Amino acid sequence: MSSMLSVIVATARNVLRPRADLLLENAALRQQLEVLRRHVKRPQLRRADRVFWIWLSRRWPEWRSALVIVRPETVLRWHREGYRRYWRWKSKGRPGRPRIPRRHIEFIRRISSENPSWGEDRIALEMKLKLGVEHSTSTIRRYMVDTGAPNGTTWKRFLASHANGILAIDFTTHPLWDFSVRYVFVVLALDTRRIVHVAVTASPTLAWVKQQLLEATAWESAPRFLLHDNDGVFGQYRCRSAESGSEKTYRCAPDQWLHAVLGVTGIPTPYGAPDAAAYVERVIGSSRRECLVHFVFLSERHLRRTVTEYVSWYNTARVHQGIHDIPDVVAGRLPARCPPPVDTGRLVGHPVLGGLTYDYELAA
Repeated sequence: MSSMLSVIVATARNVLRPRADLLLENAALRQQLEVLRRHVKRPQLRRADRVFWIWLSRRWPEWRSALVIVRPETVLRWHREGYRRYWRWKSKGRPGRPRIPRRHIEFIRRISSENPSWGEDRIALEMKLKLGVEHSTSTIRRYMVDTGAPNGTTWKRFLASHANGILAIDFTTHPLWDFSVRYVFVVLALDTRRIVHVAVTASPTLAWVKQQLLEATAWESAPRFLLHDNDGVFGQYRCRSAESGSEKTYRCAPDQWLHAVLGVTGIPTPYGAPDAAAYVERVIGSSRRECLVHFVFLSERHLRRTVTEYVSWYNTARVHQGIHDIPDVVAGRLPARCPPPVDTGRLVGHPVLGGLTYDYELAA
């Protein structure tokens, strides 16, 4: 501020000086500024300096001819920035339309994602009549989730709508200490994400797969559909079966056997579409990352025992992000956990797989 006052005082004093002296002084100052500009690429200006040049640009039409250390565009940018800050302060930091509550945004996103064929008018009416939340259609449209074609469907959506009657099966391989390969067979219930059955073998023949399916669907627990990939163990060939005077085509032998023996419809995944069995693939990936890759198995029995322990922990204690709960709790095989208050409970961790992971709970 003192430098600004000194500039104003010097300007008032120069008004009374002879014109020849002012011209010579201006020439001397311009020459020195030219030398500084050749050696200093970007001079540092204070806020008071910027205010002075903004004020001078509004009072003196020829201010551009005297400007040397910065470009005229810079002074204009300072002025625009000051204008924006002024109105931002004037509006008290709340520009534009105020946001709606975050809970309402979550309602809109969930409803629009679960019902892709609904428009903003339908969602607005649904929230107004059933949730007591009223917003304009433009606000609803702003927070809707775009799920693609409204009239189409995806494989994921189809599986979700039929999940309560589908079991998915798949294989994974893992070597023993002597590099011999063992096959791990997994049967998964899509609705609860519960591993219904697991088995280990060195030779996964078709007869062995049928036996495992019989054990997985015992006690009248056969599903309506069985989802499987195009593994060579299933004997890939098209076969026909005479049924009620018509011929029914099956892609592989297990599909014909499932329909004839268990009354289950086999669903082979499309060729070149690995995402069609994404749920069971995710379970196999989790089992490898959380269990299998951390052990050197000495025998098939060792592998089977470890996998069985992992499956027990997976079903009864591991929280699942897809269902936001524990599989056996969702399946109704275990009651929901009721932890004590956080202030009174003591954190206890039970080791699983020799301390590879832990099952936590609050003990009173």
